[in-house]
Amino acid sequence: MSVLCLGEVWLELNAATAPELTETFRAQTGGWGAGFCRQYAALGGQAALLAQLGADPFGRKLAARLARDGVDCSLLCFTDAFPTPVVFTGEDTALPYRAHTAGLALGPEQLEAAPFRGSSAFCFSSAGLVDSPLRLAHLKALAAARDAGALCCYLPRLAQAAPYWPLREALCQTALQFLDRADVLFLEESDLLLLFGSRELRTALFALFTGHVQLIFFYKKDRIFAFTRSVMVSAAKKDQSPALVLYRMEKMMLPVSSLPRLKESELNALIG
Repeated sequence: MSVLCLGEVWLELNAATAPELTETFRAQTGGWGAGFCRQYAALGGQAALLAQLGADPFGRKLAARLARDGVDCSLLCFTDAFPTPVVFTGEDTALPYRAHTAGLALGPEQLEAAPFRGSSAFCFSSAGLVDSPLRLAHLKALAAARDAGALCCYLPRLAQAAPYWPLREALCQTALQFLDRADVLFLEESDLLLLFGSRELRTALFALFTGHVQLIFFYKKDRIFAFTRSVMVSAAKKDQSPALVLYRMEKMMLPVSSLPRLKESELNALIG
């Protein structure tokens, strides 16, 4: 069984200072989906990336790097119609050049149901939900994952996604529309602040446990919390990344139907 991630891959050119003040950039593999898959593969799990790259030297180089890091790249698409996106970063600044690029042009017609039938989970984040064919691809992927019985996991990461959206308000509104489509949410304090105006999860729990949502992981500065609709546990925050928690879920072979009945001991095993 593998985890599928849908998102973008871009060439990230990182500077030690503000981009406008440097003459030297370090080339990196960027994009939430690429990063999550690499983390999951590093744990020993199988992670497949659903993304589109330009059929150009940048796209081929990024795909080779991901494959070298253990990511399953068999589902990557390449197109001659759009280039691989490029993002300049430095000193908490992100300057994305991704409009009319390969990543956002990935449409629902390019996705097939077969990969989801062999997957334990489908994961997505917010950067790729901007108004584009890729947003429509997310809707089709969610439907395919649910039909296949795979866990649907949403990591909003709104603070990280904000530089890649034209309007923060549109980002938050779209995130709210996708929250209840997931079975599992991985939330940070900044997500709650942007969505509900508070960093306290208890003020948002009622709004979050709607639709398909059955399990929430909440990351605070020094603790991680796990909630079902009836059980809550917490643990000191160490290295329990979402990739690690999901890896543990796969090892425990937890299907969607088991989430409402998770016991305190099982939640502790996931985040301990």
